[in-house]
Amino acid sequence: MDIKKRFQDAFKEVGSLSGSERIFVFFSLLVGFCIAGEYAITRPASHALFLSQFSSKMLPWLWLAIVPLNLFAIFLYNRFLPKIGPLKMYMAVSFMVVLVNGMATFLLPVFPEYIFLQCAWKDIYILLMFKQLWSMIHTTVASHRAKYLYGIIFAAGTVGSCICSIIPGLWAVSIGSEKLFLFTIPLYLLQMIAYRFAFQRSVVSKTTIVTQEKVSGFDGLSLVAKSRLLIGILLLVVLMQVSVGFMDYRFNLHLEKEIFDPDQRTAYCGFLFGCMNLVSLGFQAVGSFLIIYGLGLKRTHVLIPVLLLMATCSFWVIPSFVLVSFSYVFLKAIDFSLFSISREMLYIPLSLDEKFRAKSVIDVFAYRSSKALVSLGILALQAFAGTFLFTMIDYVTVSLFLLWMGVVVFFLYPAFSEKASAG
Repeated sequence: MDIKKRFQDAFKEVGSLSGSERIFVFFSLLVGFCIAGEYAITRPASHALFLSQFSSKMLPWLWLAIVPLNLFAIFLYNRFLPKIGPLKMYMAVSFMVVLVNGMATFLLPVFPEYIFLQCAWKDIYILLMFKQLWSMIHTTVASHRAKYLYGIIFAAGTVGSCICSIIPGLWAVSIGSEKLFLFTIPLYLLQMIAYRFAFQRSVVSKTTIVTQEKVSGFDGLSLVAKSRLLIGILLLVVLMQVSVGFMDYRFNLHLEKEIFDPDQRTAYCGFLFGCMNLVSLGFQAVGSFLIIYGLGLKRTHVLIPVLLLMATCSFWVIPSFVLVSFSYVFLKAIDFSLFSISREMLYIPLSLDEKFRAKSVIDVFAYRSSKALVSLGILALQAFAGTFLFTMIDYVTVSLFLLWMGVVVFFLYPAFSEKASAG
């Protein structure tokens, strides 16, 4: 089947959506646009202000501090979701984002240490917001349409990131990084309205999450432990995020040495994240569809660590800050596009309860808490590797990619095939 025929099939499938389904997709796109757009504005500011206040040496300690905060957030989410429902839970989390970021604008000039809390919360809320959106999408969008629509929905978020990443690049130096947090207010008000309209046309609005009367905040953990497929997805997420963590740390060490002014760092990070979003958009809008359609889901999951392995090894050939930035951009772009889309498709055969509460354990808690493993690894390397720190980080990252391939072939896909056949 040629590429033209594949795109014709995709347009035909999208064109067959009913009026209600099109409204749902439109508002889901708008929600993704606003969530990613807000993050593209506040993330560079948070990143630069944290480095200025604490330096890159504190990053491992930040990632360790995220673990208990992350666990507490997921406990509350799983505990109260069945009681108040997905819509009220979404609004509650959105309000907390607006509150924490709004306070940052006024507190940071007099209490700069507040950036530690904001930076930790930033790493949690972005995943929690997208997790809630995708749980609703998984439940509403038919499985045979996933390979056509998932890339489009991801692309809407990336378009928001691309457009909004211009703001810190242009204004960070002139207005100050702290003022950028005020952009959270209008963008989150808009996405809350859009989510409500999408929710009203979703299957979730007519479905009960759980049936049992007694609900525990740790039920999500037990759901993961009982499912081989969920354990496989968990391993996939951990391997990806540990790899990202090591690359993130290496990039920040170079960034701190190359650029000293915090506002210029914000501007550079804004530019870099903009490039990252453009690469992600290419994969989401076209690349992921062609790759998943052409190779299939299993080969796509094998291809991802192969591509990342090649990008990591490129730095060995030409060691420079430019190559470090390129490797970082490519790794994050793959994470936000091809990896995320193919990972979301693994949730299709799961139950409603698994898509909401078990998914939160993997996509929020495991996703961010994986950096605790990175932190322990970095602290150990700092103590024993000495001047060979960068080399050891590269060796560890390469080993992770090789392990990743083995997990996909020998554990994840046998479990996925079994679950899909049973469904």
